[in-house]
Amino acid sequence: MAGIGLVRQALSTFLLAAGATCAASLERSEQGSGNCLCLFDVDRTLTGQQDLTSPNCSANQVLPGIKDTAYGGGDLTLSQVGQSFKGTFCASCYIGIVTAGDVSGAGSQERATLVQHLQGSGGKLPVTDWSGPSRGGEARRACTSQDAQSTLVTGCLDGTKQEAAKGIVTWLARRGVGILPSNVWLFDDRSINIVPFRGTGMNAKMISCATRDPKMQTGVCGATTQEILQEPGVIVCDDQFDVLV
Repeated sequence: MAGIGLVRQALSTFLLAAGATCAASLERSEQGSGNCLCLFDVDRTLTGQQDLTSPNCSANQVLPGIKDTAYGGGDLTLSQVGQSFKGTFCASCYIGIVTAGDVSGAGSQERATLVQHLQGSGGKLPVTDWSGPSRGGEARRACTSQDAQSTLVTGCLDGTKQEAAKGIVTWLARRGVGILPSNVWLFDDRSINIVPFRGTGMNAKMISCATRDPKMQTGVCGATTQEILQEPGVIVCDDQFDVLV
C-alpha cells in the first residue's frame, strides 16, 4: 500500500509540473512570443502615382484597366512592395492594411488585386474581409480600435491609424494570435500617420522617402523593399514637415 501511495504522489507531482509547463507555454503564446504584424498604407505606399513608371518609378507596375480612384484617379500602379514584399521580414509576419481611403470602393478590382498580392508575398493574411468606416465606400472618419474587424481596415483619417492598429492586435488576440506591441510595424508615406505611434509601444516607419510630392505631402513611387526593415521605433524621413489638413 505504501508503494501505491508513493506512485500516486509521484504521478500527482508530475501532473502538476506538466500543468505548470503547459500554462507557461500558453502564456508565452498569448503574449505573442515570435509573432509579428506588418501593416501597410495603400495610396503611395502599396501603390505609386497612377500610370507613372520611368524614369523615377521604374520598379513600379501599371495594371491597365484596373482603376485606382485615389488622388484624381488612373490605372492602378503598384509600388515595388505592392507587387511583393518577399525577402523582407514581413513575409513571415501577419499582415494587413490600414488606409485613409476606400481602396476604390466595395468589390473593386483594386481591393481584389491588393489582396492577391498580399497573399502571394508570403505573409499571413487571416481573412480577406474589409472593415473600417469605408468598408462599403468612402466614409472616412477618425478610427477607433473597434473599427478593426479584420486586418484590412479602410477609412481611417490621417492621424488615427494607430487606433486601428491597436484594434487589429486585439482582433487577432481574440482569435488566438498574440502579438506584442513591440512586434507591430506600420509603413506609411505620410509623417502625420507615423508620429502618433510614439508612446504606443508599436513601431512605425515612413516610406517613399526618396520620391516625394511636396505639394500633396505624399510619396510618389510608394514603398520599396529596401525600406521594409525590422527597425524599432517611430521613424520619419529627413526634413519632413507634413501637416494635417
